[in-house]
Amino acid sequence: MFRPIQSPHTAVTLVGAGEATAALLNSALRHAPCLVAADGGARLALEAGHEPHRVVGDFDSSADLEIEAARRLHRPDQNFTDFEKCLAATEAPLFLGVGFLGGRIDHQLAAFSALLKEPRPVVLLSSRELAFIAPPALSLSLPPGSPISLYPLLPATLTTEGLRYPLDAAAVAPDGLTSTSNHVERGPVRIVTDRHAVLVTLPLAALEAVLAALAG
Repeated sequence: MFRPIQSPHTAVTLVGAGEATAALLNSALRHAPCLVAADGGARLALEAGHEPHRVVGDFDSSADLEIEAARRLHRPDQNFTDFEKCLAATEAPLFLGVGFLGGRIDHQLAAFSALLKEPRPVVLLSSRELAFIAPPALSLSLPPGSPISLYPLLPATLTTEGLRYPLDAAAVAPDGLTSTSNHVERGPVRIVTDRHAVLVTLPLAALEAVLAALAG
């Protein structure tokens, strides 16, 4: 697949038009310095003093912004969200997403759906939490007592170690067993799943540990 935005060796920050702050965006950019805006997300980027490398979407939310034509990547297909269009247009090893959690529930659910379809690691950030889809095997260095939730967006088999309520090859599903409101008992936390389906949520303070684990 040809991806017109190339950042093959550097993580990319995607900014959307949902709930976010300049401080959160700045925090993401320290880890993923290439900035790509999903349409109206360009507004937050500019207000925070950052000019996006590219702006992707149908431009129904950013037409009034002063962004040079060379930075705009027009993708009018209404069968995909602007978040999905950014992912499809960008070559990168990892993504941080700001402005895709919180706000409207339908937008947040659409973002989770996009994560299910994206094989590369994508970590969504809010002012208090982060969320990502667990890879087949993950080891996280987290302090005891840290809250963690594992929510299956699709049926899967899940094994966990180091949690207060561990699972052993358990069948999990959105309409069945989940592992929400759990806590770290001891580190490292190990998560093994047979399917790209389990949404992991953690405090925002765990970002560096998550990035280290996903990079490994």
